[in-house]
Amino acid sequence: MRSIPTDLLRAFVTVIDLRGYTRAGEQLGRTQPAISLQMKKLQELLGVSLFAKEGGAQPTEHGEMVAGYARQILALNDEMMLKLSNRDSKGKLRLGIPNDYADHFLPKLMATLARDGGDITFDVVCDLSHNLLRGLRNGQFDIVVAMTADGPSEGAFMTWKEPLAWVGAAPLEAMPDDADDRKRLRIVCYPEGCLYRRNMLTALQRDGRNFEIVYTSPSLSGLEAAVGAGFGMTVLTRRIVPSALRIMAPSSHLPRLADVVVGIYVGPDRKRSVVAQSFAARFADMFVADEGATKAI
Repeated sequence: MRSIPTDLLRAFVTVIDLRGYTRAGEQLGRTQPAISLQMKKLQELLGVSLFAKEGGAQPTEHGEMVAGYARQILALNDEMMLKLSNRDSKGKLRLGIPNDYADHFLPKLMATLARDGGDITFDVVCDLSHNLLRGLRNGQFDIVVAMTADGPSEGAFMTWKEPLAWVGAAPLEAMPDDADDRKRLRIVCYPEGCLYRRNMLTALQRDGRNFEIVYTSPSLSGLEAAVGAGFGMTVLTRRIVPSALRIMAPSSHLPRLADVVVGIYVGPDRKRSVVAQSFAARFADMFVADEGATKAI
């Protein structure tokens, strides 16, 4: 049975996450030709095509399957090395994360960490993505979960696309009158600087829709309260929509929304990166597992 070197798997998932050989090379400290050779070697060892076209970063069906296993293998490898070095159970992590993702994911993650034991402490800051990425570059955070509009920012550990959805209080059958093109849409949203808000307003203006921002809040609970009361509608990523609200089915009455790119980013400080990388791997596994559970619903 053939064995696959972990450096090839790490290069492979980095190419997919950063959507390019050059960016992957920059992340891993290698040249673009070196990454290309690694991808060629990996495909030869596996005997399958991992990318839809040569030199591209879009994975085939086989590529997506291999990427899933690769992430598990790399997470186990990193966890083993960290345990052997006795550096994974202690330390303080400075985490930056958007408010809605904190509400949705941190309870699950903290419960897992509590069961596993260890001596990691956390300093968590919730803010808009562009502020979090700036803080990461300035050394204020060890790990950041952030959204970007056009692709990954520098330092991505893992990235993926998240579809946005229009969200309201009522089931779909009660919404058509409120969504009539002639009526002014009442918009509930985060403050300026939020990608949800930007994508939503861009879509409304593009389609010439009449709208009014009637409520803003920096917290997911604040948006949920307003939308749940029927005060207006908002836009959120599909996976973090509160259970009390309803995703509105696509229709001609509401503009199509562009996806956002969500990423887990690790700071460059090598003295802190060992614990951060281990935590990032756990976080990535949780995001992948949650996505699978969401699709199964």
